[in-house]
Amino acid sequence: MGSLIGNFTDALVLFLLFSVTIFVHELCHFLTAIKLGLVVETFSIGFGPALWKIERKGIVYKLGCIPFGGYVALPQLDPAGMKTIQGATDAAGELPEVSPWKRILVAVSGVCGNIALAVVLAWVVYLSPTEDGDAGAATIGFVDPGSAAFEAGLRTGDEVLSVNGETVRSWHEFTMLSMLRSGRDGELSLEVESDDAVRVVRVAVEEGVMGETTVPGILPYSVCVVGAVRTGSPAERAGLLEGDRVVSFAGTPVVGVEHLIEMVAARGGEASAVVVERKGRTLELGVTPELDEEAGRALMGVELRSAEMGVMPWMRYKTPWAQIRGDASEIARILRALVTPRESRQAAGALGGPVMIISMLWVSIKMSIFNAIGFLRFLNVNLAILNLLPIPVLDGGHIVFCLWEGITRRKVHPKLVNVLVNVFATLLIGVFVLLTFRDVMRLPRMFRALGGLWGEEEEAPAPIESVQGVDEPVGDAAE
Repeated sequence: MGSLIGNFTDALVLFLLFSVTIFVHELCHFLTAIKLGLVVETFSIGFGPALWKIERKGIVYKLGCIPFGGYVALPQLDPAGMKTIQGATDAAGELPEVSPWKRILVAVSGVCGNIALAVVLAWVVYLSPTEDGDAGAATIGFVDPGSAAFEAGLRTGDEVLSVNGETVRSWHEFTMLSMLRSGRDGELSLEVESDDAVRVVRVAVEEGVMGETTVPGILPYSVCVVGAVRTGSPAERAGLLEGDRVVSFAGTPVVGVEHLIEMVAARGGEASAVVVERKGRTLELGVTPELDEEAGRALMGVELRSAEMGVMPWMRYKTPWAQIRGDASEIARILRALVTPRESRQAAGALGGPVMIISMLWVSIKMSIFNAIGFLRFLNVNLAILNLLPIPVLDGGHIVFCLWEGITRRKVHPKLVNVLVNVFATLLIGVFVLLTFRDVMRLPRMFRALGGLWGEEEEAPAPIESVQGVDEPVGDAAE
């Protein structure tokens, strides 16, 4: 019952968060049009037949049954598009002309609204108790000894500097470029640095959960935190406490849970320095790992967990400007990939439609409200940039038509506008249908990979409860 109520609450939050993005965009169109004296026929959140509507002062306000978007019906702005997409009347021919510059202001106001909302949301994330994600460097936290990546020469602690010659600044950029830059031979050329030495490694790739290209057998840097401490263990005698963040072991910086497990196992019976962070203080403790016959290796006697597990791409940065810049650069990189022949296929495979957007917002809500706000910020920057593309039926298309009219003093022929609007409307609808079908096919794999977030109470990983489990990562990362 509690799970049902929780899911209903999450669904309500999802609807409200998604709706606010559409509402702000269309409200800015609406207010700008009213201020500039344009005639407004309809203000709609959603498309299709109305679930609810009311008329006030000649303007129809309504909620459409298809929630993926909205519109403000402005017959003086784009009569051809209104008839095609929104089913408007032919009243535009009886209305006074509106200067192209006013129409440009109306068209660009929705984008400005999304950017303004994104800035507000970025400040909410900045003021939240969340920490930076993986914005620092693309450091490898673990390499499976049985993987092709290990055979190719990748090692724990290596920092990836570039993928096929393109610079990498974070783990997220590494995963994105691994997807975009993978060649037909199924390999990537990675420039990596370790111990102040730079080398080039060629590593095989494979298809991931969502159809993307990944490098199997490696995990990113993660903060290693002490969970439960076993009574009478070397860790207890050393003074380690639950919640301690392990910074280094035996003089080597710790870059992940698996990395620490490896180092502890290699120093059985040897006194080793452990540097931890505890409530803002840095402490150096001494511990001597002991061989555990049941586990078959040396252990300290603690459970370990990764504090960075689950950090999403839209939570990589903390400062508001860094958040907005990161969102914009990622979207620009995908758009560039779509028009680059060697990357277009991979980029197209990474695109998601309305179903994927809703699903990722749902996942973000499951993680935390601040994670959801971060995703909403990313979505607003995304919509702002996409709406500025010079495509008929989008705001950018209106702006191009108006610029042509303002510069040449001639209108684009109505028949040409009508043809372009019809063609691109058909293409966009086709793309949406294709992406929706593909998203639905991918959803089961995505939620299995994320640990069953539809019903975490049933799917949650069991905690480690035996002595054999100590010094092993908790939950999904457990060996």
